[in-house]
Amino acid sequence: MIKQALIVMLACLSTSSWAATGDTTVIRTHNDVLIQTNPAVGNTKYYAWAQFPKLEPGKTYRSVRMELDMRCPSNLSCGEWDYLNHIFIGRRSGDYNDTLNWEIARFITPYGLQFDKKWGHTWNWDLSDLESLFRDSVEIYYMHTGYEAKNDRGWIINVRFILEEGPQERPITNLSYMYRVNAPYGNDSLFAARTPERSWVTAENTSTTRIKIIQTGHGMDKPSNCAEFCPRQRFLYIDSTCQDTSWVWRDDCGANPVFPQAGTWIYDRAAWCPGQSVEPYHFEFADSEGSEHRFDLGMESYTKTSGSSNYQIAVYRVEYDDYIHAHDAKITDILSPSSDPQYSRFNPICGEPQIRVKNSGSDSIFALDIEYGIDGGTLSKHYWAGRLGAGEEATIQLPYSMDWTRTSDEFVARITKLNGKADEDPSNNQRKVTLPPQTPTYTDRVVVLFRTNNAPMENFYEFLDAAGHVIYRRDDFTAKNTIHRDTFQFYNGCFTFRFEDSGTPNPDYPLNEDGLSWWANSTDGSGILQLRDAWSGGVLKVFNGDFGTNLIQHFTVGYTLNNIDPKPKSGALKVIPNPSHDGFGVDLSDLSLNPSSPADLQLINLQGQLVLARRLQGGYSQLQWISTQGLEPGVYVVKLRQNDDLYSQKIVVY
Repeated sequence: MIKQALIVMLACLSTSSWAATGDTTVIRTHNDVLIQTNPAVGNTKYYAWAQFPKLEPGKTYRSVRMELDMRCPSNLSCGEWDYLNHIFIGRRSGDYNDTLNWEIARFITPYGLQFDKKWGHTWNWDLSDLESLFRDSVEIYYMHTGYEAKNDRGWIINVRFILEEGPQERPITNLSYMYRVNAPYGNDSLFAARTPERSWVTAENTSTTRIKIIQTGHGMDKPSNCAEFCPRQRFLYIDSTCQDTSWVWRDDCGANPVFPQAGTWIYDRAAWCPGQSVEPYHFEFADSEGSEHRFDLGMESYTKTSGSSNYQIAVYRVEYDDYIHAHDAKITDILSPSSDPQYSRFNPICGEPQIRVKNSGSDSIFALDIEYGIDGGTLSKHYWAGRLGAGEEATIQLPYSMDWTRTSDEFVARITKLNGKADEDPSNNQRKVTLPPQTPTYTDRVVVLFRTNNAPMENFYEFLDAAGHVIYRRDDFTAKNTIHRDTFQFYNGCFTFRFEDSGTPNPDYPLNEDGLSWWANSTDGSGILQLRDAWSGGVLKVFNGDFGTNLIQHFTVGYTLNNIDPKPKSGALKVIPNPSHDGFGVDLSDLSLNPSSPADLQLINLQGQLVLARRLQGGYSQLQWISTQGLEPGVYVVKLRQNDDLYSQKIVVY
């Protein structure tokens, strides 16, 4: 059951108990709120009271998620700069009369001045550690910082909480907000003074303690552009001993799902990227009730010569009891197929679905039985073998051979067995997501038209089959500002085109992962990338050169996903021997070929070049011998086509 509650004024809120075991309740706090900067102050706060369910004593939420939707105002431009945004729990009333002012999430706005009116994006946070805070009447306030003029720009936001009632995987015995500080960096003594040591005694039944940190670096000082643009190490001390060392850094800004942006969005930064949520850092250690501990946070020593730099740091402490189940697995997310904007770089797909699973029990997981597919249709089955310790997560690639017939608009995945037996808590074994649009269908001959820029060695591209195997690859680009036209032949199936800008950077400007054209890197110049139909010459896809790290395009050949997948026939062709030195035979005896109809046999190298072409007609032999004399050692693809049927297999020549 899904229950929804819209934010209203406190005086209008019901005080009834809304949630029952297994219910999901959606609480919307900020509904189409226009947020803008206040240049005179540097921040603006948007307050809202919400009525959360009054759970019965002993009841908990097993999951709390928060979603933030952001879009451009209809009558204004989107905001221009990458400004810090914070979401807080402020005051509580009803059963709780206190003031918290706890920061529960952090977000950085994108460079959005060039976004059109159709732009919008959604981010989400897992706040299950904080579930005890969401009771009765709670004030949520959104703080937007910055100094840009507000007469012609801003953002529209929506904030909602999704709460699922049920037992926690391991009960929380204590939750404490240790501190939230703005600590100057570049003077070690000042930093130490702003990040004081904290001591505590663990609560009853505690077996594990988690230190939860939200930390981002800002400012550009000298000599190292700290803290925003300098990777630095953080040290966590428990009882005066350094127990954890980690980098306060995020190195994947070029793979941002919000792209392109108007500013320097591709630069990696101190634990944040423009237009992305800030991911908390977790460190856990084994503990016991009544233990006395001291915690201190330190940063790599650094002395600045001028300028300003700081780290904004919020630290929680979460104490847990033991896992309530020994054997419990759950699906935490479906990455593809998915319409979630955060996964837009690699969706839609036609090949291998990806899901995230977590071990929510105390015993290790060695095997999972999973079924998946379009909800309401015929589901496929997969047996996964591996190892997941308590609390560990993994991404699982599911086989591509599934029925893509759209019997509904949702993709479903569920765990049916754990280590060969029933899961102790089956209620978290299933997840559904809304399907994205279908992948395009291309012809069987595709041209990659690529004009290099001034940094051709940064680039390579490849085509992969539905199982993720590379079938074509080109990585020999050395000439600047040169047009390449490469034609590739495909059989009926699902394929992925992947173009990378992550190779060796231009020595004149050593930065890669900045696409083929980017306004802040004129040294690299501008390139062009298109996919074209080799038969008609028509354009299939034109890619924007400002893409950061990579581009991914999935497509089908010979069928569309709204019909049953005819199952790609790669691997149906028998090639003997494989690997081969002097030659090999292609066995056609098991294929359902029409002997009165001609067939075409081809040998193609991994650059997509046709090495051999043989026309078979009129009583051809069921064993075709191909000599490899004169061929360079390497991997080739053997293809046999008759009418609309195409078979293929790889062959290694040595």
